[in-house]
Amino acid sequence: MRFVMRDDQLRKLTLTLLRPEPAERVLDVGCGTGSLAVRLKQEHPRATVVGYDIDPVALAIAEKKSLAAQVSVTWRRGPADDPAFPDQSFDLVTSSLLLHHLLPAGKRAALAAALRLLKPGGRLVLVDFIRPEGRLRALAFAFVRALDGRRETEDHARGRLPAFVEEAGFANVAERLRLNTAVGTIGFLTAYKPRSGWAP
Repeated sequence: MRFVMRDDQLRKLTLTLLRPEPAERVLDVGCGTGSLAVRLKQEHPRATVVGYDIDPVALAIAEKKSLAAQVSVTWRRGPADDPAFPDQSFDLVTSSLLLHHLLPAGKRAALAAALRLLKPGGRLVLVDFIRPEGRLRALAFAFVRALDGRRETEDHARGRLPAFVEEAGFANVAERLRLNTAVGTIGFLTAYKPRSGWAP
């Protein structure tokens, strides 16, 4: 992962976009083994950080990481399309390299859930594969598609990820950064939950 996906650089770029204010509540959906959530808590100790994933093995590793780092991160298990948290309970929701594993309906459900969980004006920071830059990266991304599923990755290959975010009801959707890797191009998107005129 460190070599192929440029994992350290990916995490650093994600952290530059997160930057929660003191006392803000942050949810990392699909947190995996918790590296990003732990680093986020280390850099922003006054924020409340919750790591959320469906994989109990990954969460067990994440908990060990937070204990070793001596930071307090809350770990919760569940699916991305229906997190069991109250509406409008987070200021910031982030997700890295999760959506390309989901079918289109799953992407829409996960984004709808993120919108539900955010407070009005809350931010979404989404990191995932986008349309590959150049023919070589397109060929490399074809390998990822073979592994993760062509239906799951089709919209990423065609550059449709921002449209999914807009269709979910987010405003000010913008690609802020991109990172070229050995297996494709990763985009860093930000979006906001409208402060008014939104209904669940």
